[in-house]
Amino acid sequence: MNNAPDFKDCFNNLAKKKILIVTTTWNKELLSPLIDEITKIADIYEVNYEINFCPGSLELAASIIRAKPDQYDGVLAVGLVIRGDTPHFKLVSKQSFQDLASVALEFHSTPLINGVLTVDNKVQAEERINPEKMNKGREFAESLFQMMSS
Repeated sequence: MNNAPDFKDCFNNLAKKKILIVTTTWNKELLSPLIDEITKIADIYEVNYEINFCPGSLELAASIIRAKPDQYDGVLAVGLVIRGDTPHFKLVSKQSFQDLASVALEFHSTPLINGVLTVDNKVQAEERINPEKMNKGREFAESLFQMMSS
């Protein structure tokens, strides 16, 4: 179940705008349905998109900066960090969130959505990614489109 607000009433002037989706090669197969959902929503609202890949969630912020985010109407960072047996999960999660927040503030005129999922296991990841369950892809896309409309 997804309890995200319905932003669709807030959407306006989205046609022909362009967004940058930066996602990770790490967990690419798990994230594939999420990216598909984002691009499906973009197509519905006639939003153009470019998809760039980087190795993992720690590299998302630097990859966004290299892509010159001010040349886009919005940016969506997508990654997946699954808890393991070491402190790596906490380090990657915290640093990637801090770095993305810094990029969002630095390029404040270009909306940026942090779509990095942090989960305890693969089952939680699949529940969040699955369009028939929590559908975070739709939530991330619609959150970005709401920000681009305001």
